[in-house]
Amino acid sequence: MLVNMSTLMADAEKNNYAVGMFTAPTMPFAEAVIEAAEEMNAPVMVGQVECWKQYGDIEIYGPIMADMARRAKVPVCLHLDHGQSIQYIMKAVRSGYTSVMADFSMLPFEENVEMVRKCVDFCHSVDISVEAMCGKMPSVYDLAEQPDLDIREYFSNPDELKEFVEATHADAMTISFGTVHNMKIMQPMLDFKLLQELKDATDCALVMHGSSGVETEQIKQSIPYGIRKINAYTKLSTSAQPALQDAMSRSEEPMFFHELLDIAKDAMKNAVKESIELFGNGYDFSSRTW
Repeated sequence: MLVNMSTLMADAEKNNYAVGMFTAPTMPFAEAVIEAAEEMNAPVMVGQVECWKQYGDIEIYGPIMADMARRAKVPVCLHLDHGQSIQYIMKAVRSGYTSVMADFSMLPFEENVEMVRKCVDFCHSVDISVEAMCGKMPSVYDLAEQPDLDIREYFSNPDELKEFVEATHADAMTISFGTVHNMKIMQPMLDFKLLQELKDATDCALVMHGSSGVETEQIKQSIPYGIRKINAYTKLSTSAQPALQDAMSRSEEPMFFHELLDIAKDAMKNAVKESIELFGNGYDFSSRTW
C-alpha cells in the first residue's frame, strides 16, 4: 500500500522504532527493498536521489515504483531523497512520489527555510510529506580532501532546528550529529548529548542519514532519542559485490546477466532485512495487520 511519510512517522513514534529508507537507483534495488519489507511485514521507504538521476529517469521509474508500492502487502512510502531543485521535486510529485526531501541545506539558513516553506505549502496541499535538513553533513569525499576536517562544524544547532520547524512545518528533519555520507569503512561516533538537545528542541520526526558506517549499538541507542527514519544505501549496495564474486568464482562457465541480477538482488534483500530488524528496535512487526 502506498502511503506518505507522515503516516509512517506517526506509527514509528507511537511504537518507538525507526523506518528504513533505502535508496533504489534502479528497479532491482526497489524490488529487493519491497520484497524484504513484505517478508518482514514491516513498513518501508524506497526512493531515488536527484544527483543519481542518470541511473533511472524518475518520470519513467516513478510511476512503476508507485505501482509496486500500491501492490505491496505492507505500507510503502515512495520518497525523493536529496531533492535539490524545485523543478526536480515537482517531477517527483508528478511521478507519484508521496514524500520528498527538500534539501536546500547548501544555502544560508534563511534561504533554506524559505525554499523549504514553499515546498511544504505546495506538497501539503496534495498530501505529500516533506523532509528537510538543518545543518550539513559531510561525505567521505570531504574527509578525504580535508583530513583534518572537524565534522562538528557541520552539526545541527538545536535553536536553529526549532526555528526551522516552526517556520516551515516540515514533517521530518535530517539532523547532523556525527554520521557521514557514503561511509564504507570508518565508524563515526555519534554525539548523543547533542541528539538529546535536538530532540528536546522539536516534536518533529528526526532523521539519520549515513547509517551504513555506524556501529549497531549506536544505531539502537539513537532510536529512543527520536530518530524515526534512518537512511541506508551503502550497506545495501555494497552487499552485492561479495555475493557476485563468490558466485562467479564458483561458476565453471560465463554467467548470464539475469543470473547475476538475481544474486545481487538476494544479497541486497538480506541486507535490507537486517537493517529493518535493527531499525525496528525490538518492535514485533509480525503481529501487525496493515
